[in-house]
Parts: sequence; structure tokens; C-alpha cells
Amino acid sequence: MASLRSEKVADVLRKEISLIINKETKDPRLQNINITAVKVSDDIGHATVFYTLIGESIIKSESTLDKKVLKKFSGMVRSKLSKTMQIRRVPVINFRFDESVEYSDNIETLLKNL
Repeated sequence: MASLRSEKVADVLRKEISLIINKETKDPRLQNINITAVKVSDDIGHATVFYTLIGESIIKSESTLDKKVLKKFSGMVRSKLSKTMQIRRVPVINFRFDESVEYSDNIETLLKNL
């Protein structure tokens, strides 16, 4: 069970990362990222940021964003978060494509076909 503190940190991370993407990111490959959710471990050591791409397919295999770009971007985001957040240790950030939209679309299609 996630602690209340990790849920609060996850909510703040989601807002702050969205602001960084909107205001400080100049890379056109990263400007259409939509942060859907953030999950933080109980010890606040790791954060998984779930994203989708605005205006592109909801299927993970069709995603045009490279993992190397996201890994480099996560370091930049963590650096900026360390300056803005009042937290002792900023978690290591891992970006992960949000497959829940694709999953719900598949379920909806199956239900329509019944």
C-alpha cells in the first residue's frame, strides 16, 4: 500500500514535470508529451512517469519517441526538480509509455463486438 507521503510527492511531481515540459523544454520531440500519472515508491527513491503523446497513436509500438531521449530528459527534469521542490531527495525518474489507453480501447472494442 502506498503511503500518503508518496502519493503527495507523486502529485507534485506530475504537476512540476508538466510545467517543465510546457515552459522549459525546447526539444520538439518532447513538447507533445502528456503526463498521465506518476507512481512513486514508498521510500521516494524511484518515480515512474506514465506518458502519452498528443496527436499520435495510442499504441506503444507506434510511439516515435526514443528511449535514449527520454533517459537524457529524465536527468534534466530531475536536476530542475531538485532546484524547485522542497524535498531532501528527488527520486530517480523513469518514463514509461502509458498503455492503459490502448488497453481500455481494446476492451471497448471487445464489448462492442459481443
